[in-house]
Amino acid sequence: MARPRMPANQPIHTIDGDTLRVGSQRIRLRGLDTPELSEPGGLEAKQRLEQLLHDGPIRIVPHGQDVYGRTVADVFVNGRNVAEVLRSEGFAKPGS
Repeated sequence: MARPRMPANQPIHTIDGDTLRVGSQRIRLRGLDTPELSEPGGLEAKQRLEQLLHDGPIRIVPHGQDVYGRTVADVFVNGRNVAEVLRSEGFAKPGS
């Protein structure tokens, strides 16, 4: 699978704590499940993902697609795996 292109002018939007959109492509963080926006901690997880995505250069490494057609990927900012950062900071749902 080709790596999504990341032109400087390509907008990046967070959908929730474990999903973002690059242009029209939805990217799901691999190996992480955060609370939904309607659940306790969901808004905080989304806000933290937004902060992380503004910390530096973003690299996306796709691993396939999920049942909803989203690209499942490792997302790195400044070389740090965003899913691992969110998990270590307590944003993952138990068991994810």
